[in-house]
Amino acid sequence: MKNNRLIILTMVIVLFSCLLCLKGIRWGLPDSNMKRYSAHPIAVSHQYTRKSWQISKEFQNEKLPRSVFNPVRSFHPDEQNILKSIAAMSPERFDFNPHFFEYPSCHIYLVAITIKALSSIGFISLKSDINYYFEHPDEMAKFYLSGRILTVLMAVTGLVIFIFISLTLCGRKGGLFAAACLGLSPLYVLNSHYMTVDIPMVFWILVFLYFIVSFMNNGKHSMLFLSAFFVGIACGTKYPAGILIFVLPFIYLYVFPESGRKILIDALICFIIFLAGFFITTPYSLLSFDEFKRDIFYQAGARGVGANVFVSMISFFPEFFLGLWVGVFLIVLLFIPAIFFQAHRRNVSDRLILTCMVLSIAPLMVAGGFKYARYYLFILPFLCLSAGSLFEEFFKIKKKIVRLFFILISIFFLAGSISKSVAYSNLMSRPDIRYVSADYIDREIPPQTEIIFTKDPWIFEVPPVNPLKYSISVIGEKQLKTAPSKSYLIVGELQYFLTSGNRKMETEKKIDYIQKQGFILKKIFTDCACFGPFRFDETWTIHDMIYTHPEILLFYKL
Repeated sequence: MKNNRLIILTMVIVLFSCLLCLKGIRWGLPDSNMKRYSAHPIAVSHQYTRKSWQISKEFQNEKLPRSVFNPVRSFHPDEQNILKSIAAMSPERFDFNPHFFEYPSCHIYLVAITIKALSSIGFISLKSDINYYFEHPDEMAKFYLSGRILTVLMAVTGLVIFIFISLTLCGRKGGLFAAACLGLSPLYVLNSHYMTVDIPMVFWILVFLYFIVSFMNNGKHSMLFLSAFFVGIACGTKYPAGILIFVLPFIYLYVFPESGRKILIDALICFIIFLAGFFITTPYSLLSFDEFKRDIFYQAGARGVGANVFVSMISFFPEFFLGLWVGVFLIVLLFIPAIFFQAHRRNVSDRLILTCMVLSIAPLMVAGGFKYARYYLFILPFLCLSAGSLFEEFFKIKKKIVRLFFILISIFFLAGSISKSVAYSNLMSRPDIRYVSADYIDREIPPQTEIIFTKDPWIFEVPPVNPLKYSISVIGEKQLKTAPSKSYLIVGELQYFLTSGNRKMETEKKIDYIQKQGFILKKIFTDCACFGPFRFDETWTIHDMIYTHPEILLFYKL
């Protein structure tokens, strides 16, 4: 009877998570119905497509504006990197160099294989001329959709693997609670909608963790070596995951406490296998080392590694709670006491979870992880395991009223987190605010009117505007006083990078500044993730949590 209940609850968690990940899966994709908003006045050569990474990084004077590619972009700024890297390869010449190493190549190859497989059954039309997709945006949308479906498959499969892990480490009740905390959290659900490397990294980490737990249980070296290989693949998906290789010596000493010198031999074997996993998935880190070095150094600088690393480490601690509050909402209130509880209890499962947690925090501290909520996906599985362990312990409290209080408050926290996930899935199913504002502009503003942007109109930041219907100008914010009368100005919230703070206050500051330049506010386009009367990330939030609903400001110059 208990087994049947366990299976049913497991299926409910997995199916509900899958539903949340799939709902809104077409958010922000190129669409033929929206083609009128973003006419394509420039032809892009096949040679430019193949060498676009090299041009972007080495020949900036030849780089086309981002807005040229608006008709074939999604609304997530990083998804295009995957397709751009695939387009840079030449499989017919056995050249699989993506020419892009700001993150590794594993997921780029997986998406490429998926696209090739779907093209063989006629779902995707593979054309070497990108201009074909400018004319047929729905065909371009299938590329993104294929990569997103792959992400959902990895998210759901990873959740199933996580359930096995959590049941082993946390017990029945705690294991299911931990699984619900992960699979139904806003951070996990939201990022499962994107063709990016974040959820795939979590998937490979969970595979690694599964083999680590198996090694703890049976002591077979094959499990140890498989865990080393899969953490290499995780590193080949997103670099920070590689730090988890240092978990293996700790677990080895637990399984074989009197191993002596053998630990050095096995540790060396594990490290070689780890490198094999990485280099198999990112071979051009060796074969094209100069490009690899170029992008690694760029990423290190862009993420704050270097002169500001000490400041990042100090600022991480107060930002840790706030960043997770945005990403997982009420569940974060369980994480802090759960960590203290595990540190106090000190059994081997707790030590495994805490060791993984400490190691996963290290890259976030160095890189200033608060810039994006998605950075916290790395640590999220271990935090959920901690919460699951604490939840399991609540059932051992002797006083019934106290036991019931802690169980109910934990379920309440989980329900709050789930409500935010539902709110975001619903939000992504509605017309995006960029298209809502684009429709208004196309309908209400007369043709040939001058429309001003403060920078190149990238569809990620601002609504698409037809350059053949309107006169488009780019005027920097400091020069807005020179803008002609009877012109319109469009400003998107994502144009001013919000790492933290109050959205409303920042917007009011922006409106006040622009009005001082001679403009009046014509209209604000806004939407919000909401669940009944509850509204999320409407005021205080973080940059990547408003990708789905940035405010668009429309001004008019008298």
